[in-house]
Amino acid sequence: MSTNESDDGLATRADLAFVRALVDQAPKAQGSAGLLFMVGGGAYGVQCLVYWGEIAGFYRLPPLAGLLTAILPIVIFLVPMIWVIIKERGQQAAGVATRAMNAAYASTGLVNLVMILVFGTIATREKSMLIWLIYPIVICALQGGAWYVAYMIRRKLWLMAVAIGWFAAAATLGFIIHDIGSYLLGLALALIGLMGVPGYVMWRLAKRG
Repeated sequence: MSTNESDDGLATRADLAFVRALVDQAPKAQGSAGLLFMVGGGAYGVQCLVYWGEIAGFYRLPPLAGLLTAILPIVIFLVPMIWVIIKERGQQAAGVATRAMNAAYASTGLVNLVMILVFGTIATREKSMLIWLIYPIVICALQGGAWYVAYMIRRKLWLMAVAIGWFAAAATLGFIIHDIGSYLLGLALALIGLMGVPGYVMWRLAKRG
């Protein structure tokens, strides 16, 4: 066997091992990300629904209820996040698929934090709620990008469907940004349907794996 043929065989085996890792390892190792998506999407989605209900005139939140609505989702999300950090401290990712998908989701989270500072600062300085409302639209587009990366890694159609859903949500929210009631309802549905539900799916797949 020639050197080139040997190299080609090694490369083929390496490629097969990589593909096998993408298929086999990712579902088992995404339980923590799925848990955070499930809790975060549910908590912040319900928060938007509560605000939408008040704007729609179904009720009027007393000051204490308004404060709890603003704070509780943060607390609810922080609890599992701290648990995941402690649980996975010092653990190495299982394989290339895990590292690739975690990198996509983690980078989106980091950009999210930066965007909060950018849009929050500008919106406060300009005293413009419109600027602040652009922030969730940007995050929706970024989520679409992250889920598209996940699809490219795993080639599962449901991941592509989630990515398309996020892109559609970003475009829709941009069109209805001046109707705050419809905007909040659309954002709530996106958070629950495109973050909470897929997060539950990831969490369940990890449990089975």
